[in-house]
Amino acid sequence: MVSRVFGSRRPVLIVAVVLVPVLAVAVLALRFLVPDASSATPPRGPGAGLPTSSPPATEAVPGDPPRVMIIVEENHSYDEVIGSADMPFLNQLARTYGLATDYSGVSHPSEPNYLAMVSGSIWDDPQDRTPADGLYPGPTLVDQLATRGIGWKAYLEDMPHACDTTDTYGPGNYDVNHNPFLYFRSVRDSAAQCARDVPFSQFASDLADGSVPPFVFVAPNTTHDMHDGTPAQGDAWLSEQFARIVASQWYRQGGIVVVTFDEGETTERIPTLVVSAADRGIAHLAAPANHYALLRGLEELYGLPYLGAAADPGNGDLTPLLRH
Repeated sequence: MVSRVFGSRRPVLIVAVVLVPVLAVAVLALRFLVPDASSATPPRGPGAGLPTSSPPATEAVPGDPPRVMIIVEENHSYDEVIGSADMPFLNQLARTYGLATDYSGVSHPSEPNYLAMVSGSIWDDPQDRTPADGLYPGPTLVDQLATRGIGWKAYLEDMPHACDTTDTYGPGNYDVNHNPFLYFRSVRDSAAQCARDVPFSQFASDLADGSVPPFVFVAPNTTHDMHDGTPAQGDAWLSEQFARIVASQWYRQGGIVVVTFDEGETTERIPTLVVSAADRGIAHLAAPANHYALLRGLEELYGLPYLGAAADPGNGDLTPLLRH
């Protein structure tokens, strides 16, 4: 059993081996690696305890691009989530997989944080405008991917149809501020790129039939991302989606799922988790990081040049968790 802590002067490696008593003590100690989380020892795997019959994980196909999914929740700080009795599923993931313990957003309110994640800039630091109020030229991460021939898709819950450029709040609980790709001309002005920005209603069927591309961005509606809904509602939604994800071929062949939040409310620090099919044990990134660190890590993983502030190592680097 291995636990790694990244971000100190040297990576810390703790290994429990050989003797049964030593192993037992180490296993108990792992329950307290996140001190403010619940101390209950979870079953292994993100779908544990759920009605799923996932086959064992298989190896990633050599030569295939990495498979990464980003799920963005809303407006909750680290201390509101980690250790919350209302979010048992997310805390199970935090106790079992990768967790960045000093991660933050880069601005307020929501929109500039989403722009930063995919482009390396907050541009003019917009205050939750619609794309009709202002567009940006790009490029974005997904433009980089498309140039390399790597597929991508964004799934937006309650968005009525693909490439919805009506740029409004709604229908349902759809929020265009949480759909960063439609703020960029490099996506809107390309029929092929814009067609990859789709309603979340396609998500389950794409997972089931194996058509999910290597890079995926998921924005729940404002109930399930906890902007307007409760932590319990957000946690239940994540549990339901993870049951589908871990059962999919996409995940079993080396999938990585990042769950983060756009910004904090009580503090700037926000929870960011990395769940990997490789399942090499608990890992904590203790070094300071922010949304530019996420973009930097993704560009490292896909072999892309850094965009904007992702090039600044002072913003941190999520690569150690993504490669763990």
